[in-house]
Amino acid sequence: MEALGHLFAPLFESGRIADAILLLVAAEALLVALLPGRLGPRAPLLAGLAAGAGLLLALRATLVGAPWPWIAAALAAAFAAHLTEMGLRRAEALRRREPVATSPEPPALPAHAPPHPGPHPGPAARAPGRVAPLRHRGRHRA
Repeated sequence: MEALGHLFAPLFESGRIADAILLLVAAEALLVALLPGRLGPRAPLLAGLAAGAGLLLALRATLVGAPWPWIAAALAAAFAAHLTEMGLRRAEALRRREPVATSPEPPALPAHAPPHPGPHPGPAARAPGRVAPLRHRGRHRA
């Protein structure tokens, strides 16, 4: 465990760990940009990566002891990117008329009910042997 401490402590103290992860996020964004259509809609993915990058910038600023306005600005940028991603995903779901969900599982209930089979069955469709109640037309008999 001591060996890991000597390896990782300088990375965390200098904020370089956040830089390394930011490089991975940038590589992923480049991959998403170069492979259109294979990974789904690009705009929501890129917005999600931007939100993650904002959080990593806030982490880096915290690790190096940056003033709080820098941390707040990075968090605000991450939040704006997250809202953008949610808006893009909602617009896509509305276009497809699918429920918005975070799970890849299909919804438990269909988005709309199947069409009704037709009008309510009349007296002719009653079970055999049952007689419809007698209804008087016209005046009431005494």
